[in-house]
Amino acid sequence: MSTNVQRKGLRNLSSAITSGITIRTMEVADIPDGMRLRETAGWNQTETDWRRLLALEPLGCFVACEGNRVRGTVTTLQYEKCFGWIGMLLTDPQARRRGIGTNLLHRAVSYLECNGVETLRLDGTPMGYDLYLRHGFVDEYEIQRWEGISTVQTGKGLPPVRASDLDLICTWDRQIFGADRSRLIASLWKENPFCSAIAHLAGEIAGYVLWRPGAHAWSLGPCLATTAELAEMLLMEVLSRVPGEPVFVDICMKNAWALDLLKPLGFRYQRPLVRMYRGPHSCPGEPQFVCAIAGPELG
Repeated sequence: MSTNVQRKGLRNLSSAITSGITIRTMEVADIPDGMRLRETAGWNQTETDWRRLLALEPLGCFVACEGNRVRGTVTTLQYEKCFGWIGMLLTDPQARRRGIGTNLLHRAVSYLECNGVETLRLDGTPMGYDLYLRHGFVDEYEIQRWEGISTVQTGKGLPPVRASDLDLICTWDRQIFGADRSRLIASLWKENPFCSAIAHLAGEIAGYVLWRPGAHAWSLGPCLATTAELAEMLLMEVLSRVPGEPVFVDICMKNAWALDLLKPLGFRYQRPLVRMYRGPHSCPGEPQFVCAIAGPELG
């Protein structure tokens, strides 16, 4: 079967799962429903975040529908064939306990596996954790969301990322993240070029950070650095550019210094996540250098 035929089949696929519920590929017109479910869950994503996911993986985002009403969502991202990412698994509270979340997860898993991705990863919320365990996912490490109000007035003078920096950043990022995510990095940067900073050590890239506006707070990440000193410089640079604004940071708990940098600034713990995987997991990256992840829906 040709790739074009496979893509057409995936685009048009719609299967009955239970009691009048069908699953189909998500479209731009579904974003308001995605926002409704996101708001109900209290998550931080915006319409721009949904559009980014659809642009990066147009055949890998799905909705569960009952008639014309969207009752659930799930998204995927492929990072080469190293691993696939599952996110935005949301179910309408009025339609829970009907197998919608389970079947959306199945569709996401099937999509990635049909595209030759053996290892699947996600950041599990407490509500979804048992579901993921039942479907073969195991713990990798903890992530904690911390929140605070920026009181930093002066940054460390780090420059924003320039277009000419992107290729070098993406090459450097690949080893730490575990796979190429240049499309994601370029997308985040193009949306908000000023919302970025880069740090060098001995003339080489040794850290960078991106951030973006969210529904409830600025979302800081990804933030990668090879030393605590550089991590602090990047953090202070971010916070100095959004003074007085609420900020969310999803900390990788494999990192030894990120938490110690946030606590003195008045940030407080909000909620836990668990990074999980299913499959051989041959591309773990170097999470000890990840101060903040890009986001639970992005990795």
